[in-house]
Amino acid sequence: MKNDDRTRRDVHALDDEGMVLCNPRDKEASHRAAVGDISTGQGNEVTCPKCLSRRRSLGQKEQSGETEPS
Repeated sequence: MKNDDRTRRDVHALDDEGMVLCNPRDKEASHRAAVGDISTGQGNEVTCPKCLSRRRSLGQKEQSGETEPS
């Protein structure tokens, strides 16, 4: 297995239930976020493109009054 030599990792966003926004079904990712292995943030700190896109689409649905099926 190759060593991870990235100098900077993406910062992910969490949803209301504490799941990683870009992959909400991955329980292991939410656990790694809880123990600090995945960087998480709110607002301008988030750098993960998938999290940013998902947050934007959820915000648009919220403004239009739609709800996402669970």
